[in-house]
Amino acid sequence: MKKQLFAVVVGAALAFPLFAQAEGAYVGGNIGRSELKAGGDGWGKENKTSFKAYAGYDFTANFGVEGGYVNFGKIKQNDGTEAFSAETSALYAAATGTLPLNEQFSLLAKVGITRNHTKLKLSDTNFNFSESQNKTSALIGVGAAYNINKNLSAVAEYEHFGKTVDNNGVNIKASQFSVGLRYKF
Repeated sequence: MKKQLFAVVVGAALAFPLFAQAEGAYVGGNIGRSELKAGGDGWGKENKTSFKAYAGYDFTANFGVEGGYVNFGKIKQNDGTEAFSAETSALYAAATGTLPLNEQFSLLAKVGITRNHTKLKLSDTNFNFSESQNKTSALIGVGAAYNINKNLSAVAEYEHFGKTVDNNGVNIKASQFSVGLRYKF
């Protein structure tokens, strides 16, 4: 996870001068609450602190594209003899829509594709098992933005990233509610 975060930060720093030349480009960062719903016997849902970093480009006042990285956190279960954990993250690309309500407020929507990555670990008294799985899913999101000034906006978003794992009776679905700041060049 540290390598992925480092790659996002370095990539954003290297892309910053390029974005400064593009009028419709933006970068942003959000922090929020992820909901990881695990299906199967004895599983439920857990809420974890999550974050995302993203960049995008608005072709018009209403349409654009966005890509980013999301870390949903880790879910854990332990019944005394068996322990299970799953750590999930995603890379996504989406088409975006913006509906300006007035000079300050806008409604946001996005539809895209996400590549979810999950690290699974299971340990028992007699064995240890770990596996990484990738799953491609649809991404759907809605939100709102408040323009603080010409370049800076506060955003609130809800995004559903679909299934991150679907294997051997275990499935995990991820969604996120987050707030953050977006800087438009």
